[in-house]
Amino acid sequence: MTGMLASVNSVEEALLALSANVDIIDLKQPSLGALGALETNLVKTIVDEINGRCPVSATVGDLPMQPEIVYRAVKAMTETGVDYVKIGFFPGGDWQGTIEQLATFPESIALIAVLFADTQLDFAVIDSLANAGFRGVMLDTMNKTSGPLTQVMAKTDIARFVHLAKDRQLLCGLAGSLRLEDIAELMPYQPDYLGFRGALCLEHNRTAQLNRSSIMQIKQAIDNQNPLQAENRILIADDSEINRLILANLLEVNGYTVDAAADGAEALQFISNNRYQMALIDLSMPVMSGLEMIKILRSLHNPLKVAAISTFADSSQRTEALAAGFNYCLTRPVDEEQLMALISLP
Repeated sequence: MTGMLASVNSVEEALLALSANVDIIDLKQPSLGALGALETNLVKTIVDEINGRCPVSATVGDLPMQPEIVYRAVKAMTETGVDYVKIGFFPGGDWQGTIEQLATFPESIALIAVLFADTQLDFAVIDSLANAGFRGVMLDTMNKTSGPLTQVMAKTDIARFVHLAKDRQLLCGLAGSLRLEDIAELMPYQPDYLGFRGALCLEHNRTAQLNRSSIMQIKQAIDNQNPLQAENRILIADDSEINRLILANLLEVNGYTVDAAADGAEALQFISNNRYQMALIDLSMPVMSGLEMIKILRSLHNPLKVAAISTFADSSQRTEALAAGFNYCLTRPVDEEQLMALISLP
């Protein structure tokens, strides 16, 4: 599920965001920069007012990447009682030294690294952050006048960022002047949260006051597009109605919920709208074949477990399917015991 992060700069704004049931209340001062910080005494006041009713994050400011400066700011912010402390990784300075210094904090301190899409960003830093014990990583923009994240960074790079973060078991957030219309584009990547400020304010001015109706509109859009949960949900794609019915009956008897598509294009649409434990895809379908479908899915860095289904009369077909990105190959008619075993694998 993808949650909503709302950035606020006062007790009043925090309570407004809380009343809209946002998933994370983020404390920062937009007038002071991309990640402008609030005074720690105000942060503590807001934390006390929220009183555990919603997770709270706070930025430490637009600081130079100097280990001691960043460390002191993070230490001061942790003492306010926030759930997450966000550190912006700005260009220049000593990134590695800063990461090593922050790694000395105990595991109970949840650090979130903020990387900027409109800089020369090297995704290799994500490994360093994970190894240093960071709890999460967020993709944002420094220049708030250059457009939203979706215009600043290529879709393939956004997808790669989310994949790398989740693969390293880091919380993953996407932000950067996001608008209502960006939600539909970003939701298929399944980040843990989307972050907003300007889109929640009067006249989309990030330094203006929050607007309750805008908050509710963004929250509703995210909730409406959150995919259904993956647990016990299987996707079938086959152009034969009989084959779909046979597989669906087999799965439903074993307690699974089934969605069925007639071709690869329809299967991709199902995957963009829902989460699945596994997908069973016929190789030979009109409109879009199973091979075409899996290549597109993997190009989006989607890690869904997918099995190809065919008679596999030709051994080269099995090799081609696995090379294209299928995890498994099942021979028709499908063996029930084998299928149940594959579904239960992590």
